[in-house]
This record gives sequence, structure tokens and C-alpha cells, in this order.
Amino acid sequence: MSEKIKFAVIGCGHIGKRHAEMVSRNSECELVALVDVKDKSVLGIESYDVPFFASLDDFLKSGIEVDVINIASPNGFHFEQAYKAIDAGKHVVVEKPMALNKQDAEKLIFQALHKHKQVFAVMQNRYSPPSAWIKEMVESGRLGEIYMVQLNCYWNRDDRYYKPESWHGKKI
Repeated sequence: MSEKIKFAVIGCGHIGKRHAEMVSRNSECELVALVDVKDKSVLGIESYDVPFFASLDDFLKSGIEVDVINIASPNGFHFEQAYKAIDAGKHVVVEKPMALNKQDAEKLIFQALHKHKQVFAVMQNRYSPPSAWIKEMVESGRLGEIYMVQLNCYWNRDDRYYKPESWHGKKI
């Protein structure tokens, strides 16, 4: 492949910046735009020298060529933004959940099939290789009869996640 795959990222919070960073690090990819409702000056994205837009609609109207739109906005916007991106003829990478209900998820998949576009939903931990491995170990009986299980689960959010003006949960 001689041309780079062009990406735009919708939502420039912690996860959106991770998407932008991964695209930027890949020599076969090019970050062409960032989109967020917040002002660029408060997002900490000054290291990305790409056009910035306040809405997906503004970005789509710009005419900037893009192959894939990564959606890392708050969960309630995932379906609408992904649907709009696919309708505009773009492939989509969407953070989980891809929609808040089954009907919207089905509409999104149908639209992608209709438009011959791909929807890549970010993998949940239950499908990760370590989770699949431990599930197989338990189901196969190779661990023997299990009498007790202890699970330590860590919330993967540091202080940057908790901001009073944001949609995120509250740190208790």
C-alpha cells in the first residue's frame, strides 16, 4: 500500500488522545483532523498539527479527505456520530459501547453493510487474549475443581479522568 490511511478522531479526552497518538505513531497512517466540542486550548492537544473542528458536521463539511473516523466521545454520542460517519462513506472505529441499545447497534451494523464500510468496535476486556485464556482454562477443567475465586479489579483511571466540568463520574 503506497498511500497512508487517513484518520480523524472525534473526542479529544484521555481516550481520544490515545487514539490520536497511536495513529500518529504508525508510519502507514496519517492523522488529518481532531474534533471536540471543547475549546482546543483546554484539551492538551497542541502537539497535533492538524485542523481542529467543534463538531463532526463541521469536519465532514470541510472536505478533508479521511478514510477512518475514530469515535472516542461520551458514550451517548457513539451511535449518532458513527452512523453519520458511515453515511458520509467513512469507516469507523468506535469506543465501546458502539450504541446504548441493541436496536441502534443493529441499525449501525446495517448501515455499514449497506454502505460497504467497516465498523470496528474497540474490544472489551472479556474478548482480550488473557481473558479468553483464563476462560478456556476454567472451562477445560485443567485447573481442577475450583473452591474459591478472588478477583482484584482496578479502575484504570488516574486523576486526569476526574474533572469537575466533565461528563465523567465523580471520584468518591
